[in-house]
Amino acid sequence: MSRTISRRRMLRGLGAGALGLPFLSAMLPAGRSVAQAREVPKRLVIVYRSNGVVPDRWFPTTSGGELRWGANMMPLQRHRADLAILERLDMVSAMEDPVGRNPHDLGTSHAAVARPLVMGPSGRYASAGHLKDGSAGGPSIDQLVARRLRGTTLFDSLVFGSRAGGLPHTPINHAFWRDRFEPVTPMQDPAEAFARIFAPLGDESASRAAEQARQQRLLDGVSDDLARLRGRLGAEDRRRLDAHASAVGELEDRLAHLGADLCQTPETYAGGTGYQGVGRYLTDLMVHALACDLTRVAAFQWSTGESRIRFSGHADHHHGLSHGGDSNARVQEDLSEADRFYAGELAHLLDELAAVEEADGSRLLDHTAVVFINEVGKGNNHSKRRLPFLVAGMPSVFRTGGVVDARGAAHADLYVSVLRALGYDDRTFGIPEHCSGPLGALLR
Repeated sequence: MSRTISRRRMLRGLGAGALGLPFLSAMLPAGRSVAQAREVPKRLVIVYRSNGVVPDRWFPTTSGGELRWGANMMPLQRHRADLAILERLDMVSAMEDPVGRNPHDLGTSHAAVARPLVMGPSGRYASAGHLKDGSAGGPSIDQLVARRLRGTTLFDSLVFGSRAGGLPHTPINHAFWRDRFEPVTPMQDPAEAFARIFAPLGDESASRAAEQARQQRLLDGVSDDLARLRGRLGAEDRRRLDAHASAVGELEDRLAHLGADLCQTPETYAGGTGYQGVGRYLTDLMVHALACDLTRVAAFQWSTGESRIRFSGHADHHHGLSHGGDSNARVQEDLSEADRFYAGELAHLLDELAAVEEADGSRLLDHTAVVFINEVGKGNNHSKRRLPFLVAGMPSVFRTGGVVDARGAAHADLYVSVLRALGYDDRTFGIPEHCSGPLGALLR
């Protein structure tokens, strides 16, 4: 091409940015090649789930010098080279919290925040020690990074969730916080999420745009613009644009098949529908937004603390089962099925991130720090030790491919490590006295 087309100008020509755009070499200044382009941006993704794990089926063991994966982590085996499995990582901030009494309030609010809870205006606790109207103690790691990147992309951050709410008290419902008393409510309706990210909203409300997204294909409204833009691009850019439009079209088509899923009760799970179907759709939408550089910070919340999701064939919901005894074989197998489900959904997220090609030929996963978090280590004792946290992506920065022994370090130190990986020189996260710096064993 003889003339550069600015990204802003391209987006203006596509229905006010209705589709977003992937990176195109036509966006580069004249005389610059993709190899000379600015550094591929770094991204952050945090994924939350609750109720701990079955430790002896989750954590790897060593036998004869060989590392053997836990059975419940096997869905992640194909991403072994991209994973760092954290051992002996403790939620010190929650163990030292002077305000929180309920272990699920503590775990959910500390998991991405690492600061003591704050008593609410009522000054009261509710049943089981829940804070009646309390709050997490500050911003979660994703929102801290989003604040620093404010204005860089269309969305400072995007937070999604599946069945992420519905319990009576705020701290247990929210894993992600802009600040004290400012919980982030995840986007959970697929059509509304799609409309917010891709549809040209103009002066329309999100709900009206979502209804239009259910009824009319967005691609139909910008097909002429796409055709004109395509005619001005080189072969490689046309391939990228076609792949992008195809992906948006697939997301639109999938909306039509999610209607029945949205009507299912929160206690229902069946493979491929309901809880999983909506969650997987929103996961794919999240990846697409990252790929188009519409945001560089995203988070996903599976259910809540004390998750009441009931998996098919299980005698109780997840939280109820998590209180079962270690010697109850049926309970341990049901809990293991839940662990394998969440491992499988994380594997799907990593599949999608690995499938996206960056401008320099690398994978989106190579430039994305993915942190998989949990509110407790083990459900029936609410342990805040040996958290089943995982780190994936950025293999040039993180020591992936095996186990990283945190040696009892605070989970806040993990977030200092993540901030370092993203290019920040923070020495602490959360409460400074609970930090000893980045995890040296995690960073290369």
